[in-house]
Amino acid sequence: MKELTHYLFSTGISFVLLSLAHAMSLGPVVLALWLSLSVNYVIDVLGHASRDGRPARTRLTHSLFTAPLWGGAVAAASLAVASRAYAPGPGLAGLVLWTAMGVLVSEEHLFLDGLTQAGVYAWSRRMALAHFRYDNPLLNLGFALLGALLIAVALGS
Repeated sequence: MKELTHYLFSTGISFVLLSLAHAMSLGPVVLALWLSLSVNYVIDVLGHASRDGRPARTRLTHSLFTAPLWGGAVAAASLAVASRAYAPGPGLAGLVLWTAMGVLVSEEHLFLDGLTQAGVYAWSRRMALAHFRYDNPLLNLGFALLGALLIAVALGS
């Protein structure tokens, strides 16, 4: 999937979860937006190798087992930096919650990539839920619009 699709879809789901938890204040919204952008960015930047001039996914970040580690690590590092800037930090419950949010964003990334031809890694082989091209305009538009709709619903409630 395209980067923008990943960003919008993850942000939409994160915002809806915050809305359901009645936590749509500035701090959680900014942190959810940051995690949606940073986790997806890290997964794609570190997880693509060049093969014959074309980018290809690697197990480093596009595995059912490694992606959650990256999502959790980005979330924990983000919280550590934020707590240094805005003391005191979130505490253990906050750390667990936001680390879980980072893991969830990584799994949303894998879900979208699992809909494409290249799929994602499970153990040593790839698996795909469907076999769409990563740049399929209708699929990308559909999930980007779904993400935007979820953002609007969460912000409107």
